[in-house]
Amino acid sequence: MKHVVIQSISSIILYVLMAFLFSSFLSDVSTVIETDRFEIEFNLLPLLLLVGFFIIWTIYSFKTRPNQNLSFGQWSVRMTEFSEVDEREQIITAKATKAAYVSFGITVPLLMASFMFYPLFENALPAYPIYALASTLIISTLVYMTTWIRAYTR
Repeated sequence: MKHVVIQSISSIILYVLMAFLFSSFLSDVSTVIETDRFEIEFNLLPLLLLVGFFIIWTIYSFKTRPNQNLSFGQWSVRMTEFSEVDEREQIITAKATKAAYVSFGITVPLLMASFMFYPLFENALPAYPIYALASTLIISTLVYMTTWIRAYTR
């Protein structure tokens, strides 16, 4: 259970850092367009945070992977949240994945409806689409983690 919780929280942190990186880039591009000069400035802090976190997360995840027989190539193409060591965990993962899929199906239409009002607050929150997309991933990951924990502790 600890592996699923850590991997899910790490995924959420990764989504937040990616949203921070893309919104920062969007802000920098908007500044360049407003000045009418060809000048590119980029805030490296979000990129450095993302790369640093990704390296640490990759090393930790590979060293603590449930199936130690997998090579790095085999392991790197799998979702790290899925823990299917035995038949019980396979059933739990299937339930959690179904719950995450349902939450995704509910969250996406709600956020699509919120885009109807986006022109009203576009100037105040220009990176809203980036954060909306990140929030769908975060909500689905939280639902997966919560469902996995509830099913595991029964």
